[in-house]
Amino acid sequence: MFKWNKIKIHYLLRLTVFWFLYFALFRVIFIVYHHAKIPDGQHSETSLSFWYALRLDLATICILLIVPYILWAFQQFYKNKLIHQINLGYNILLISIVSILSIFNIKIYGEYGSLLNTEDLVYLVYPKEAVTFLSIWSLMLLLASSAFFAYLGIRSYRRNITSFSLPFENKKIKLAQIILFPICLFLGVKAGSKAVPMNEKDIHYSNIKINNDIATNNIWYLGNSICTRKDTLYKNHHLHAQ
Repeated sequence: MFKWNKIKIHYLLRLTVFWFLYFALFRVIFIVYHHAKIPDGQHSETSLSFWYALRLDLATICILLIVPYILWAFQQFYKNKLIHQINLGYNILLISIVSILSIFNIKIYGEYGSLLNTEDLVYLVYPKEAVTFLSIWSLMLLLASSAFFAYLGIRSYRRNITSFSLPFENKKIKLAQIILFPICLFLGVKAGSKAVPMNEKDIHYSNIKINNDIATNNIWYLGNSICTRKDTLYKNHHLHAQ
């Protein structure tokens, strides 16, 4: 029987593949849930969203991998159970957050036709606000769905994303990896080809809005929305101060 966790693949590469598949899972759920919004005869074009999503998914994953990389690097020199537990806790928390945000993103899109952004976060921070457009049963269903997919993600992570604590004995190989991985993460965030970080418009490939929204990584979109809002508030405050 084939066992993926028996294959010698670097921990950070395993984690990268995991996130690609986890994002793809929510993309499938999004398409199934909103299939009625896709025009007849355009589903083949919608399937291309998985291909066009790769660059923005990669940029998002590289940001998520910064903390695991730092912990992994420490683990290479100071093998400690506490570092392993911190890394495990970080990834479990991250999987849970991504699950909640992705499920609520699907619901929000059905209500407003746009991806989850800073304006919608009030429904997560203050659940009472969510009741204004959700019944209590719908809210419970969303939370239950989030918990279910978080459980699947955490179980998959714990079963398959192994070798975090495995040290590399060859010092040259160890140092080469510690130096090269940050460079790879940096290039991944920049999408490998531009002097500035990419934005969601870089992966728009269709004249149909929902196809472009499917290809857009919702976690990246939300993060970019938060950063953009902070910049706007800072600039406005600066102008008023003058």
